[in-house]
Amino acid sequence: MLPNREGRFKATILEHGVAETGQNKLATFVVRFQLVQELINGEWQPVEEDLDITGYFYLEKRDGTINTVTIDNLKGAFGWDGRDPFWLQDADFGQLVVQVKLAFEQYDNRTRIKVQYVDAENASPLGVPQADDASRRSIATRLGAKFRANAGGTPAPAPKPSAGTRPAPPKAKPAAASPAPKTTASAAPAVQGLTMQQAWDAFAKACPANCTPETVEGEWFRLLGEMFPGKQPEQLTPSEWATFFSEAPPKIVPF
Repeated sequence: MLPNREGRFKATILEHGVAETGQNKLATFVVRFQLVQELINGEWQPVEEDLDITGYFYLEKRDGTINTVTIDNLKGAFGWDGRDPFWLQDADFGQLVVQVKLAFEQYDNRTRIKVQYVDAENASPLGVPQADDASRRSIATRLGAKFRANAGGTPAPAPKPSAGTRPAPPKAKPAAASPAPKTTASAAPAVQGLTMQQAWDAFAKACPANCTPETVEGEWFRLLGEMFPGKQPEQLTPSEWATFFSEAPPKIVPF
């Protein structure tokens, strides 16, 4: 039976093979997974239902290049060395357990559950990968001018965190805060705490003049993750926001 919910699961391998799939006949590793455990509130729990789902892992892109991201995932999950794609078809995965991330997606005006990616059995659920400083510079060097040329026009004003994918600043001021603190780009706030909105406004002003709006937003979330790992912005206290503003601007990496 096909799963009816998103989540992270441990799974065994029921069937697997390599084939050319889709309209573009792309080389694909096809796997039918049996879901055996589900991650619930940080704990692995047995899956009571008989659930299975087929995942399609494209080994090449439409332009004929190798799909390195997928290949790296398969190497980590299945023990493949990445050389011969038919090793994936010929190998015995009878005793193998992997993790799969399931999510709903819209396709052809229909909602369906899909295998987003596969991990090794004991992989930590760390979420999506994020570029470090070296990766940011590398990507900016290769593609920065192309992105700007493609965008055209005038850069938009610096964006602020908004509802949806990123938490919005709380509207209420913390009880301990009196009048809104005055901040400058060169000094830490001389108050006990800041709201998220005050921290954002001060951080944006503290960024060097050559920072693009995209850089400001990217550095905001990068430094939040670096200074407060595992915390969402809405979980930070006023004193932590003050600490963030006093310590984060010197760490900004403009490009």
